[in-house]
Amino acid sequence: MPMQASWNACWSHRRDTLSFFRSKVLWFVAVFLAFPLFGGSYILKIATSVYKTDLGNGVVIYGDEYVESGRWVFDCKYSRVIGRERLPVPLNEISEVKDFAFGQMLYFNGRYITSAKDAVVAVTSVPDWYKDLQYVYSGVGENSRIGSHKFFLVADYAGHRWAVEVSQSLRSNGNSRFVLTGRLYDPETYVDYTKAFDAAVKSCPAPQ
Repeated sequence: MPMQASWNACWSHRRDTLSFFRSKVLWFVAVFLAFPLFGGSYILKIATSVYKTDLGNGVVIYGDEYVESGRWVFDCKYSRVIGRERLPVPLNEISEVKDFAFGQMLYFNGRYITSAKDAVVAVTSVPDWYKDLQYVYSGVGENSRIGSHKFFLVADYAGHRWAVEVSQSLRSNGNSRFVLTGRLYDPETYVDYTKAFDAAVKSCPAPQ
C-alpha cells in the first residue's frame, strides 16, 4: 500500500506538471498568434494615418479615428479636435467647484489695465457667471485620447473686455479638474469655436 500511494502521488505530480506545461505552451501560442493581428493593425494605422501631429520627439498624436467618426475635425498643427457640434458646457460640475485653480496669466503694466487674475476673480465672483460659457475645442494627449475641453466667456472689467477661459481636464477616475485663466479680449485675434474649427479643417493634408 505505501508503494501504491507513492506511485499515485508521483503520477499525480507528473500529471500536474504536464498540465502546467500544456497551459504555458497554449498561452505562448495564443500570444504568438495574436501579435501579428494587433501589432499588424497598429503598424497599419501608423503607415496609413493622414490626420496626425508629429511632436518631433518621437511622439505622434493620431486623429484619424476622430475624423472617421464624423463627429470631429482634427487640428494637425495643434493636436486638438473640435466637435462638429459644440459640446455642452458641464454647468453642474462647474457650479459645484468651491476653489478654482488658476493657470498662468499675463500681468499688464498699462496705466488703466489691471492684471488678468484680478479680472478673472471679479468675473467669476458674479453668481451663475459660468452660464455664459461657450465651447471652443478639445485637447488630445500623447495617447491620442481626448484629455481636456476648453470653454470661454467674454466680460467687461475695469474698462476693458476680457476673455475668461475654463479648461476642463478629464481624469481617469471620471472626475474633472477645472483651471481658470484670462486675457484681454480682441475679437479679431481671439480663437473661438468658429476660428478653431476653420483652422483645423485647413491644417491637415486631406479634407475633413
